Amino acid sequence: MNQCVRYLSPASLPISAAWLPVAGGHRLYVEEHGEPDGIPVLVLHGGPGSGNSRAHLQFFAAGRYRVVLPDQRGAGRSEPAGCCEYNTTVDLLDDIESLRRALGFERWLVVGGSWGATLGLLYAAAHQQCVGGLLLRNPFLARACDFDAFFGGQKAHFPLAWHAWEKLGAPGAPGAMLPWLVEEFATAGSVRLQSLVEAWHGWESALSGSPVRSLSAGEIAGLLQRYRLQCHYFGQSCFLPDNAVFSAAVSVAAAGLPVRVVQGMSDLVCPPAGASALLERLPSATCDGVPGVGHDPFAPAMQGAMRAALAHLAAGWR
Repeated sequence: MNQCVRYLSPASLPISAAWLPVAGGHRLYVEEHGEPDGIPVLVLHGGPGSGNSRAHLQFFAAGRYRVVLPDQRGAGRSEPAGCCEYNTTVDLLDDIESLRRALGFERWLVVGGSWGATLGLLYAAAHQQCVGGLLLRNPFLARACDFDAFFGGQKAHFPLAWHAWEKLGAPGAPGAMLPWLVEEFATAGSVRLQSLVEAWHGWESALSGSPVRSLSAGEIAGLLQRYRLQCHYFGQSCFLPDNAVFSAAVSVAAAGLPVRVVQGMSDLVCPPAGASALLERLPSATCDGVPGVGHDPFAPAMQGAMRAALAHLAAGWR
């Protein structure tokens, strides 16, 4: 990689920031960064419900890309904030296509991490002619076994983080944690909700290898919005059949779309085994395993791998 290449900065001002009205009374907050005439790239954030981040800009070489950062329905600065009504995977996929048409792109590169990789693959399968290439980081497969593995499947490895759930009454039986959590977020009062948010944040931190820290009132409010959206999606299996992501991968492979997968080899949220299973359906895809990196998209080694993968996709852009 050429060390003289400059990359976009998270501190940069957008070339455009606007709200896009979509069906069901939602408005998506959308920023564009980089070059107006650059290669168009859609960045799909994770969660569901996390909201986009300008930190993703550091993956992109300056002067080469037009980077589109939308917040999905109910997430980030999109409105109504945290709204679960008219908020399903089909709605999010329709929104992506509405955004492409509104921006006037014939095709774009699609970059997604975790849940964003799920959406990117589903979108590419449904709109093959609109996607010039896919970059999937630590893909989430949205199978029943993936939900079970995240919610309780790692409790023996992280007893302290699990103990915070146990103190709140979380069940330890396989498959029982998620229905309990969905019910809790639907019915709990404000004090208990704060405890649930803190326990969930601690659990995520443990699995991702991040230090556990105290949360401010503002951070708790933001995480509550995000976790409610995740409960809405996870409680409905992300509104997908169990093997929908695999089916999408088969369609993308049959269409011959360029696909690169970047996988943190220490990720316990979206483990490498999931990426391996996905790659069996994407025989022409290239996979870059990143040793010693978990779910953090901005770890230095992951950042380097994402930059290199993007450069390869951009080199084939026509």
